Amino acid sequence: MHAKTICKVLGGAAALAAGSALGAVGAVCAVRAAKMKPSRPDGAPLGANGYHAGDDAVGRFQELLRIPTVSRDDPALVDRRHFARWVPTLRRLYPLTFAACELHMIDEFGILMRWPGANSAFDPIVMMAHHDVVPVEGQVWEHDPFGAEIVDGEIWARGSLDTKCIIGAFFEAAEHLIRSGYTPPRDVWYFSSNAEETSGPAARDAVAWLRDHDIHPYLVLDEGGAVAGDTPLGVKVPVAMVGVSEKGHVDLTVTAHADGGHASTPTDIDAPRLLARVCEHIAAHPGIPCFTEALDATLAELASRSSLLYRLVFSNLWLTRPVVAKIMAADGETAAMLRTTYALTQLEGSNAHNVLPPVASANFNVRVAPFETVADAVQRARVLAAEECVASGVSPDHVTVEINDAVPYTEPAPISPFENDAAFDYLHRCVAGVYPEAGFAPYVQNSCTDSREFNEICERVYRFCGFEYSGEARGLIHAENERIGVDVYKRGIEFYMAFLANLDQLAE
Repeated sequence: MHAKTICKVLGGAAALAAGSALGAVGAVCAVRAAKMKPSRPDGAPLGANGYHAGDDAVGRFQELLRIPTVSRDDPALVDRRHFARWVPTLRRLYPLTFAACELHMIDEFGILMRWPGANSAFDPIVMMAHHDVVPVEGQVWEHDPFGAEIVDGEIWARGSLDTKCIIGAFFEAAEHLIRSGYTPPRDVWYFSSNAEETSGPAARDAVAWLRDHDIHPYLVLDEGGAVAGDTPLGVKVPVAMVGVSEKGHVDLTVTAHADGGHASTPTDIDAPRLLARVCEHIAAHPGIPCFTEALDATLAELASRSSLLYRLVFSNLWLTRPVVAKIMAADGETAAMLRTTYALTQLEGSNAHNVLPPVASANFNVRVAPFETVADAVQRARVLAAEECVASGVSPDHVTVEINDAVPYTEPAPISPFENDAAFDYLHRCVAGVYPEAGFAPYVQNSCTDSREFNEICERVYRFCGFEYSGEARGLIHAENERIGVDVYKRGIEFYMAFLANLDQLAE
């Protein structure tokens, strides 16, 4: 959600809502807006204790980026030689960490490591990332995607943002702390998948391994949000966006059936035309917008750091919510925050230019909001398909809507605690110690991560990458010319240093 988009979308709504609010109960609204303040951690900020990453850390990061650990939907196409280099390279770069930790390989190339803590009575924490990256074929890069060149202060490489930066930062912090004689107060587990980008089984199998060994983490920290620059609502400072849940995901196959024939005699109920109308009907009616406590908290934090107008609107959602919801729902980017989305991604019809096919099909990539289920999303699509069939003068059985079982699907993740919670406050304190200029807000992320598997064994699963990502950087994830600033990487290491070095402050 970019600043220009939301300001454009909400600008008129904010003014309208503010006017309505002031006209109805202006004094109450103004008082609420005046009292709206940015969030603050309950405890003191926790920093990196004077640690600052050097250029040697950047050099080690470059070595990791030069290993093309590309995962693919077809496992037979994966170049296993590169994955076989991963652990030996880590072991060479971070020998003290590997000497101190127990290593377990999951599904051959997945990594599960235990850094023993001083007190085994405490539940452990789990820190996560993934070392696989998406392919670069078909993209045009200005620099070698696996060269990790530094150009104009930025490291250009696939995986520099997603998510080898987390891996490098974790190992840099662990190696430094172990060298200094530090032992964490509780066990620290590190997990990294070799096939997160393809929804591989490593995370699920790692969770099964932990469950079988009666290990139940107190907190899990995976990729997800970041210290986001270019934030919306006119906010001038970065805001650490911590994912407390993530949407579910399912792919739906919509299939229309009709009499085929020659293209010279088309009708309005040919399979492709019927399919097109059904797909448009589904896409245009994705469900009723709904605010959640997490979304309210997100908007409150952003508005508290913005103008009086936005504070007025978002501190009085009890009054302005209908207008705000209507305007947000009108734009794709902000609508995704409010409801389940149906993205039409693939269409298939005739294999000849002059033949009317008896069958035409489409794929919807559906992201299920946390207040719904996959079954809700499927049923809505089926009802809408049946409505369009009736409107087109054919029986509902002319169109089917089925789950595409070839693509793994998941329910929305449970909401992790974020109000008056010691673990969430610990994250806030670490952010405040390393990024004192940044805001801090929970949110529900639209993308899927491996962390959803860990909800089975942990209540507190948070999705946050401790680096500052500008709007441009967020747009480079999975795209050509992915890159991260050298200074951005170094400062991110400090966050993971703060997170690990202050675990004695993490109270259960």
